[in-house]
Amino acid sequence: MRALELQCDVEIVETERHEHAIQLADEAVALGFDAVGSMGGDGTANEVLNGTSDRLPIGILPAGGTSVLPRALGLPRNIGAAAAQVADALVAGRERRINLGVVNGRRFAFASGVGADAKAVRRVDERGRPRGRRPGDVYFAAQILRTLLGGEFSQPQVEVSVDGEVVARGGSVFAANVHPWSFVGPIALKLAPRATFEGGLDVVVPRDMLRRHLPRYATQLLFTGSQAYRADRLLVYLHDVDEVRVTCPRPMPLHADGDDLGDVQEVLYGVARNAARVLV
Repeated sequence: MRALELQCDVEIVETERHEHAIQLADEAVALGFDAVGSMGGDGTANEVLNGTSDRLPIGILPAGGTSVLPRALGLPRNIGAAAAQVADALVAGRERRINLGVVNGRRFAFASGVGADAKAVRRVDERGRPRGRRPGDVYFAAQILRTLLGGEFSQPQVEVSVDGEVVARGGSVFAANVHPWSFVGPIALKLAPRATFEGGLDVVVPRDMLRRHLPRYATQLLFTGSQAYRADRLLVYLHDVDEVRVTCPRPMPLHADGDDLGDVQEVLYGVARNAARVLV
């Protein structure tokens, strides 16, 4: 924070509960602040984005376990260096407009999902914060693997529709607003390598998630991203779509930017164009 304080008047307010940052960001707009900063994980950044919309520029500092959003924006991993860059951007008026995904009214910056990854998010949350912070990307990857091996989402059970037509049936749905979808250590995961902050959503629907197919999915996710560039019999890849509807036969977990949004049976994805102003 020292780097910010050298160039800006800074007021620090700590969150006290889930979704508190939405309220604080909205209040910052009403009070006439010039910008809002988020120093926390991707969940905190998501709340700030939902609280400000495009009414104030936002500075995202990488203080979380994975910090996908600031990394996707090209900010330094070091908090001090990122704070200095954000301060310089605020003074210079340097902003980047980005699109945000929307799921059932909740905006998200980089990823949302129905099914397997949302269940993994829930398992990460259940562990709590043993060292004062949420477990990082390696633990999340372990929970994804645990969830997939458990078989709950192995068979087709959700329907995905575009313009009223069913285009895919699968075990889970993964939506990306940007590449990378997430990270494992320094490795950018290639779930949707064609997704950008300037386009619509990329949506990936594995037709099934049987154990025998997991090595193939892992190769695509970690190394090739080939599903984005050629037809694949095991999954459907939707690129640059503005609206997608997901129907579940039973309540299934939903997340946005790693924030558990509960169980749902109907999901509507959309895009909010130029919906956030980020300091880079």
